[in-house]
Amino acid sequence: MPTTPKASGYLSPTGSVVFPRRLPLSVEEGWAAVTDPARTAPWIGPWSGDPATGTVELTMIAEDGAPVVPVGIVRCEAPHLVVVSTAPDGWVLTVRIEGDDDEVVISLEQDIPDAESAASIGPGWDFYMDRLVEAEAGRDPEAVRFSPDYYPGLSEHYRALLGG
Repeated sequence: MPTTPKASGYLSPTGSVVFPRRLPLSVEEGWAAVTDPARTAPWIGPWSGDPATGTVELTMIAEDGAPVVPVGIVRCEAPHLVVVSTAPDGWVLTVRIEGDDDEVVISLEQDIPDAESAASIGPGWDFYMDRLVEAEAGRDPEAVRFSPDYYPGLSEHYRALLGG
């Protein structure tokens, strides 16, 4: 993990902010990294429930109080795409896995409404995506610290990205 995190988010042609990470995994391994509760547990948190019902509950382990967040499954095209919505904030998140048997790019995308929201949301997704990289590399995601390197460290990049 670099000592100083870098802002990775960029605007897609549709206006969503994309947070990509390149990993030495197959597409199937990349899919498992973002959908298997045992693999999500170290970097974002474990989830429970039956995805076939359309909703699972994610425990956000790196957030204060480790809140349990209902996550609705909007669209699922394994092993390349999953779109989810979170409650109570109503965020819609798209996760894409692209690549081959040697390397994938896992991208998280979100429509962020304004520059001030981006100043906190953007650093948060960089933080979680770097935790994903650390977990998949067999390192300790807990070594990645949100404050002050991610927030407020990366805030200006995201504020400027959305015109603030």
